[in-house]
Amino acid sequence: MTPTQAQIEQLVADLNAMTYREVIRISLSLADNLALTDSKLGGIPYIPQGAVLPTDVEGKPLFMLAQINCEQLPENTLYPKKGLLQFWIAATEAPLYGLDYGAPCSNDFKRVIYYPDFGEALPIDDFINDYTFDNENLPFNSKRQFALHFKKDTESISLEERAATQLFFEKWNEAFSTHITTIDEFFDEVPDDICEKINAYLLKEPTGHKIGGYPYFIEYDPREENDPHTFLLLQIDIDNVEGEEICWGNLGGVANFFISPEDLDNCKFDNIFFHWEDNYQS
Repeated sequence: MTPTQAQIEQLVADLNAMTYREVIRISLSLADNLALTDSKLGGIPYIPQGAVLPTDVEGKPLFMLAQINCEQLPENTLYPKKGLLQFWIAATEAPLYGLDYGAPCSNDFKRVIYYPDFGEALPIDDFINDYTFDNENLPFNSKRQFALHFKKDTESISLEERAATQLFFEKWNEAFSTHITTIDEFFDEVPDDICEKINAYLLKEPTGHKIGGYPYFIEYDPREENDPHTFLLLQIDIDNVEGEEICWGNLGGVANFFISPEDLDNCKFDNIFFHWEDNYQS
């Protein structure tokens, strides 16, 4: 059975209707006067009085990639209602940006830290001399900070994600009495013109900086089937902000932080799946 245009459009409409996800899109601007507890990329981190800079397994200070003040977000069902969430990565050549590809949840060279409340901060002078980095091993200049501007939105299914692809196969098989389970099978069994239509409708690239929604991958979804880390806690993409570049690797790239919904509900941030990849196709 060869699907008609009307049948394909109906399938796509049904998939879109059942797969909308809340997303908070993030745009950036250079800023010089942000408070310690403001949402930002880079800049001076908030460290509570009595605490110390987070360090990697070798004792070297980590770099604060991003800080999200939950009270500055638009109304949402994604993040905690209050507190600060910080994303820290290593400024090391190996592992670059703190990612251990063999253990993406490891906290040896990356951390995600949540402060449910924030009060008096550790004086900046107590740690600023140690807070210096080799910019060659960071996605942007450590001397720059970017203000975050949030906009609430929704996204529908993107076949970039492994679980979304499996859902598509399930619905396709139900509609057209096939038994397709892989991309290769789909392209082998389905006529080229229909494959092109499906790609146009559903193979979106969910790029950009954001919280929630669908993740963007350059090569493939690194999570195994049934991996519990299904929620996109933060995505930082390539960007150029007033001449300041944000770049993962040499040619662009993107970084994703994932968490299980259960851990997110419990504000437990010590088991985060971190992934970044370079845009080798550029």
